[in-house]
Amino acid sequence: MRPSSRARPWVLAGLVLALAAVVAVVVAALVVPDDRPDAVPQPSATASTGAAIPRSELAGQWSGEGTLTDCAGFDEGCPRTLTLTLMISCPQDPCTVTPVERGEGHPPLRFQDGRYRAAGPVRADVGPTCTGNPTSGLWHLDLAEQDGRLVGRYSESTVQSFDCGATSVAWDVTFART
Repeated sequence: MRPSSRARPWVLAGLVLALAAVVAVVVAALVVPDDRPDAVPQPSATASTGAAIPRSELAGQWSGEGTLTDCAGFDEGCPRTLTLTLMISCPQDPCTVTPVERGEGHPPLRFQDGRYRAAGPVRADVGPTCTGNPTSGLWHLDLAEQDGRLVGRYSESTVQSFDCGATSVAWDVTFART
């Protein structure tokens, strides 16, 4: 016995209407400006560029503090300040960097367009958890040299999973060589 062919046009029409509704919501979300009072503008520190630091002066330990600029996806909020130490090693080009308290591995620290940039994994013991298990987070550095300091942004993010939403946190940071 074959199913009735009368249901097919209604199913197709329903799918088309559902798809149109999803597209309308996405377009509306992109067009409507974010005028919430807690919306955080992009930090001005990431807009400036600096000069490359000689590798011999870049290598070593840099300590700094940051002020929270972005916090999304966390139930309990984010720390307003962050104290962080960077270990930069330059035995070859490019140099490598590790945020001592939070990162692992030794990803390359690349200088491009007047900025130092790097990304690597967040240590499981300091990253967010999902249903009690560590998530796989990434940290990102975007820094420029200003008056002998490294100034810019340090951020961490996770991707959305079946059980948990994505997270994002960022701080404007200033590092001095120690």
